[in-house]
Amino acid sequence: MSQVKRSLMVAGMFALTLAGCTGMKESLGAAKQAPDETSVTARAPLVVPATFALKSPQPGAPRPQDSDAADQAQRVLGGAPKVAPATQGELALLAASGAGTSDPNIRQDLRQEVVRKSKRKTYADTVLFWRGRKEDPGTPLDASEEVERIGTPATQVQTAPVIEKGEATPAEPTAQEKKNADKESSGGWFDWF
Repeated sequence: MSQVKRSLMVAGMFALTLAGCTGMKESLGAAKQAPDETSVTARAPLVVPATFALKSPQPGAPRPQDSDAADQAQRVLGGAPKVAPATQGELALLAASGAGTSDPNIRQDLRQEVVRKSKRKTYADTVLFWRGRKEDPGTPLDASEEVERIGTPATQVQTAPVIEKGEATPAEPTAQEKKNADKESSGGWFDWF
């Protein structure tokens, strides 16, 4: 019975030791997790209007009590951005750069170009569907013309050279190889013990 009590005590102490570890707490979900201060936004409070004639909500319309975080930051830092009328120099620069003659459909053109590029054959398509166009079958080779072009008779067969196995004589080791072999045979640090 004392052996069982002792093993339970050891297991309990081990569990308490692990409970103190931060990594163990995080893996079990017991660690405190503070919210990220950059992702927390304030919600406007719910207000009951003085007149109870409420408008029905429009699907997809932004909520009027919510404001954009960028707008809030702009108001805090310096108010609404001021739009000044363009100066004569700015107008001249715009006229010289051709800003007034720009293509109004450029976004649609770019979108169509991206769609066309995405429809191009990928490398995988090239490998999987490797057959060429059907209108380009190629030209077959004539064997007799190829023999004349190369200049070798068709009956001549070239054979690969044959390498025969011979007796190998061991080469004499160099001084550096002997030194390396002596180092490998010694125990190094373990010779001291």
